[in-house]
Amino acid sequence: MDTKFVLDLPNEKTANFGFMWNMLRNPLEALTHLAQDQGDIARVKLRKRDLFLLSHPDFIEQVLVKQQNNFIKGQSLQRARIILGDGLLTSEGNEHRAHRHMLQPAFYHQRVEEYLPIMNENTSRQMSPWRDGASIDMSDEMMRLTLNIALWSFFGNAPEGAVERVNKSMGTLTKLFPLTQLPVPDVLRRLLPGFKKANADLREVTESLSKNPRSEKAKNALIHILKENCEAQFTNEQIHAHTLTFLLAGHETTALLLTWCLDMLAHHPQVQAKLQGEVDHVLGDRFPHEEDLQNLPYTRTIIKETLRLRPPAWAIGRQAVQDCEIGGQHIAAGSTVLVSQWVTHHDARFYENPHQFRPARWYEIENIAFPRYAYFPFGGGNRVCIGEHFAMTEAMAGLAMMSRRWSFMPVQEAPAKPSPSITLRPNKNVKLIIGRRAV
Repeated sequence: MDTKFVLDLPNEKTANFGFMWNMLRNPLEALTHLAQDQGDIARVKLRKRDLFLLSHPDFIEQVLVKQQNNFIKGQSLQRARIILGDGLLTSEGNEHRAHRHMLQPAFYHQRVEEYLPIMNENTSRQMSPWRDGASIDMSDEMMRLTLNIALWSFFGNAPEGAVERVNKSMGTLTKLFPLTQLPVPDVLRRLLPGFKKANADLREVTESLSKNPRSEKAKNALIHILKENCEAQFTNEQIHAHTLTFLLAGHETTALLLTWCLDMLAHHPQVQAKLQGEVDHVLGDRFPHEEDLQNLPYTRTIIKETLRLRPPAWAIGRQAVQDCEIGGQHIAAGSTVLVSQWVTHHDARFYENPHQFRPARWYEIENIAFPRYAYFPFGGGNRVCIGEHFAMTEAMAGLAMMSRRWSFMPVQEAPAKPSPSITLRPNKNVKLIIGRRAV
């Protein structure tokens, strides 16, 4: 597999200023052009430190897996501690390993199977007010759906008003996120308009969730692990941080995935028709069971293709702890290293017609020697997303149930454009016309 190397620093200082300007204006385009211009190891001088963009699967594997102990979270997530505290997304080293080990049982395959009825019930409830021919805001619908699933699955209850408060706070924090990345002390970032109110609302919600209600569902929920099994190992602040992390990260990325899926299906009716044929055959007129999900291969390819084309997590930043070498390139301690799902997932070396939505490509990929890290929507290594199986199960069940009952037609001529922030969101809410299926 060919690789392209440009290992010398560019001489023009204006090139680096131009890159930073482009990153502020359109980071997806900026990273894509950087990889095209400089190759699989791109290098930009930022003040006294280097930034490397590594785009080849072999180099991505070095960062995420083979040399993972030499890389810590990048500055972007380190600054996110002001919102998330020291949860799984932001903690490092021994603390991260210990906490992940204690929380992992909540995401074992057997436990996720127990969450499936909750996913089914909430999806059915979310669809119940839909009416034939209506225009539905799928961005809002999917956020509400996945947030309710997260509340009931992870915490065993959904306090009154929690969905509205979390949605409103998430909207505020998403708008404020670029400002939270400014290199200023946390005390100044906390003074940003709206930040204090959004943080206070989220803390109140997480405190109500951590009271650990005595419901049957709570006995198997993540909050039971936090409060009962491991209370001696977690401080109150750590319980709050983990609760907030799973509340936010546990619903938003799957909501975006489902929104992108439905938008793609609405604009690709042949794909939608094939999906509906599969779910009609497998499910009939009932909720999906765990074994059903294994018999929906085309449904899975649609989700995989959406994750390739519109990855909710569009880039991963790391910082080198010690000097190292990747692909013949010396990377000094303190350097920032980026690997971008967006860039690699759209690379024509690995995907024919990479900008085309074509789920069937995944049948073809099964029969070729395909690089492992040409596709990494959930990251990799010891920091691979702990909720990967949960998210895939939720997306599979939700997409199957919605497609069984409804057809989706576009309001806009073209699919929504991606808008990168904390995650890869549509540039505007996705609204689709729904039609009740005669099944």
